[in-house]
Amino acid sequence: MLSRTIKRVFVYLAIIALILTIRNTTQNMSSKKLITSPVVIIGSGLAGLTTGNQLVTKHKIPIILLDKASSIGGNSIKASSGINGALTNTQEKFHINDSPAAFYRDTLKSAKGKGVPDLMNKLSRDSKSAISWLQNGFDLKLDLLAQLGGHSFPRTHRSSGKKPPGFEIVSTLSEKLKDIQKQNPKLVQIKLDSKVIGVNVDTKGQVSNVEYTDSDGSVQKIETSNVVFASGGFGFSKEMLQEYAPHLINLPTTNGQQTTGDGQKILQKLGADLIDMNQIQVHPTGFIDPNDRSSNWKFLAAEALRGLGGILINPLNGKRFVNELETRDNVTRAIQTYCPQDENKALLIMSEKVYENYKPNMDFYMFKNLIRKMSVSQCLKEFKLPISEIDFIDDLKLYSSTEAADPFERQSVINTFGSNINHETMIYVGEITPVVHFTMGGARINEKSQVVNKRGEVLAHGLYAAGEVSGGVHGANRLGGSSLLECVVFGRTAADNIASSYKK
Repeated sequence: MLSRTIKRVFVYLAIIALILTIRNTTQNMSSKKLITSPVVIIGSGLAGLTTGNQLVTKHKIPIILLDKASSIGGNSIKASSGINGALTNTQEKFHINDSPAAFYRDTLKSAKGKGVPDLMNKLSRDSKSAISWLQNGFDLKLDLLAQLGGHSFPRTHRSSGKKPPGFEIVSTLSEKLKDIQKQNPKLVQIKLDSKVIGVNVDTKGQVSNVEYTDSDGSVQKIETSNVVFASGGFGFSKEMLQEYAPHLINLPTTNGQQTTGDGQKILQKLGADLIDMNQIQVHPTGFIDPNDRSSNWKFLAAEALRGLGGILINPLNGKRFVNELETRDNVTRAIQTYCPQDENKALLIMSEKVYENYKPNMDFYMFKNLIRKMSVSQCLKEFKLPISEIDFIDDLKLYSSTEAADPFERQSVINTFGSNINHETMIYVGEITPVVHFTMGGARINEKSQVVNKRGEVLAHGLYAAGEVSGGVHGANRLGGSSLLECVVFGRTAADNIASSYKK
């Protein structure tokens, strides 16, 4: 009887061991499948490139980068002011006593009660490491600074050299991925002319696959457990502008034609919480091309032009009318209030010192005929300014004075016209107008870059978003230099959290 009982115990133990073996084998197989399953990244702007580089270089996780455009870069490649960072090595070099707390306060103030403060805090808190990541991981200098509107310190970084910041950063990160793709095509796949049409989630709430149309128009499917939306905003879509901000429908835009909100639409269908969708930033300064004045697309006149010393002049009276370093919404409102109503046009006037400090960009703008170099006398005649030469010069001297307070309370007065300005002094002049520039709203994310639903819960395991497609980071108004930063901070965050899920 005892031996029979012992035999039964051994049988039970054998069965339990077999069950455990099968379960462990299944888990290992699932883990192996997950690890070899590529992460799908939708969009090739800085958010997508950041996510891809972090996954591949740090975590050795394979990626497939999809973009409906025929070239890499999105709107990020056009960013020309720089990328924000607080308490960075570059700031330390210039003895700038900035802090993440100060950056957060500026961001929160600019947001005007909209957005998600926790995301703004993360943006500010992680800004130093974002700059360091670009400097140390990609040999980007980011050794110069500008103070843009709404900032309490100079914290917008750019590199000394000939390349504008957006182009430099995007081209560097994209070349890195292209090089890896050549060496190991299983680790990096880049598919352009590939429009994502859907993301599927299984019954357990886990991302299962991504569907897209390829360059031939055929529908393709990629099995994956993780997808990162980095597909940008909707500033080019008249349809979405009509839905969320119809009063902006007739304004020109700086956005490329790919910026049509595809990601927001797909995520909304999945149940994402779209927030602040009517918070659309009108940038005060888009260049009016003298050769194509009526074009709906305008080249951005970087905020750094004002941050480095440029001033705005009202063509109706030849006078300044606003603190050029107010937040973008306030500068826009001033232009639309005081300047010619037919074009909402103002003149952006800069000194020789601005040119010297921003030469690569200035040369490009001048090559495109968006900025022209002329004497003070020529400026008055060219634009038929109804102000005497003496009064105009006196105003430029007042702005340049180190003794008199700025009449519009502008705090950062640098690269001025000097005290010896006269009718022959050479200045740089461009015509500008407000333009639809950035959509602050999008799919709400949490601090892990996970897309959430209307209850604030994770919408689906493996579903992430970074960059302009997401909402909550900027609120009612985005500070200049924070778009590139948002891409790096939340792109890296998405990558790191995906990697941590692989290890479980």
